[in-house]
Amino acid sequence: PRHPSVTRDISILVADTLSAATVRGTIREHAPEILARVSEFDRYQGKGVPDGQVSLSLRLTFRAPDRTLTDAEVQSAVDGVLTALKERHGAVQR
Repeated sequence: PRHPSVTRDISILVADTLSAATVRGTIREHAPEILARVSEFDRYQGKGVPDGQVSLSLRLTFRAPDRTLTDAEVQSAVDGVLTALKERHGAVQR
């Protein structure tokens, strides 16, 4: 690609019954078109995580085909994703 991508990692607490695929689907549904990829890189359940919950860490990769993205554009996209995760799944950012 001619223009660089930007990655942001997020970690959230969600119910342990919620699948990572469902979380990724919610992210794709609510993210702007500049979201190029979303992948889970960590799932933790144990010390420091409340019972019945799991910590999910996800990497979001953003890219625009016609320009370099600004920090404000990327942050706005991440904020929108986090809001959607909170509203739909009760996610709490870690």
